[in-house]
Amino acid sequence: MAEPGLSGALRQRHGLLSPCALLLSREQEEAVRRAVRDLYAVLRHPAVAAAVLVLAGGEGLADPGAGEWILGFDFHLEADGPRLIEINTNPGGMLAVAVQGRALTALDPRLAPPTEIEGTILAAFHQEWRQQRPDRPLASVAVVDDDPPAQYLWPEFQLYRRLFERAGIRAEVQDAAAFAPGSSDLVYNRLVDFALEAPGHAALAQAWRSGETVLTPGPRAHFQYSDKRAMTLLCDPDALTGLGVAPDLARSVARVVPPTVLVRAQDEEALWDRRRDWFFKPVRGHAGKAAYRGEKLSRSTWATILASPYVAQRYVPPSRIHLDHAETSLKLDIRANAWRGEVAQLAARLYQGQTTNFRTLGGGFAPVFAA
Repeated sequence: MAEPGLSGALRQRHGLLSPCALLLSREQEEAVRRAVRDLYAVLRHPAVAAAVLVLAGGEGLADPGAGEWILGFDFHLEADGPRLIEINTNPGGMLAVAVQGRALTALDPRLAPPTEIEGTILAAFHQEWRQQRPDRPLASVAVVDDDPPAQYLWPEFQLYRRLFERAGIRAEVQDAAAFAPGSSDLVYNRLVDFALEAPGHAALAQAWRSGETVLTPGPRAHFQYSDKRAMTLLCDPDALTGLGVAPDLARSVARVVPPTVLVRAQDEEALWDRRRDWFFKPVRGHAGKAAYRGEKLSRSTWATILASPYVAQRYVPPSRIHLDHAETSLKLDIRANAWRGEVAQLAARLYQGQTTNFRTLGGGFAPVFAA
């Protein structure tokens, strides 16, 4: 990370990378891998995919032909296995964690070298490109976000640019508002405006809808995998078997997904009375924003939740890690970054507070090793 400006950007983001690493047992690692394979198989089932799009309100979205990019599956770990918290279509931190993991293995030879995620990332981009442009090779990529230098993952955007350039692909990091159709072959979409509804994203949205630009991940992928309403189906084995999922697979997925329900006005009293059992999330939320643990809810926040599209997910407490030579402990979740249902990288996010964040001293992304 010796590129000018990159080290300084990392120093300004002290909560992005944790100085810690996490060790999982082989049994825990395999349980996470199995959960990802099962979840992916169910989400790719044609009847389930169609039902999820209807639930999420994305059935009318254009499907220009690209598949999904790498998915990030976030889990809390319980004694009897992992529990799915959410799925991300544009998971951040992969390259940063890869660099960090290699640095740690260089310091401690007892740690097995982490999986080389870079090859999987490039393969996924090339596959997205071939899906829509099979007649020519991928020559240029734009990494797009709002005001990229202001983003907390700005250092990683530079790592992506360098990765593409080493692979012989021209690359730039670009503000979404300045996007010009035709300026790059493929756009790597880092926006959290998942439906591309903001006025400043109109040019990008039009280029995607018309098929002029290959955009990954696109809006349809978010509705297909990341909208929280999908969890209300995935936690219901009877509903899954009714859609044609094999009973054993349906039960396996339902064990992994905590009970999740839509927040509806007719259920207001019941949900409020049992609020300590629930975690409330906006259906298109990200990074823990506007997500609330029920036991900490005020009446005013509850009114806001009722007036907005939310789900209630059964609260699953995060695991904790005690830092060496410190009296404090941090909460953690496990992120499994997977392509086509196979885990390519395991990472952890360490934090304090209700939800994951990058403001905790000693917190941030951390590599995961199997013990």
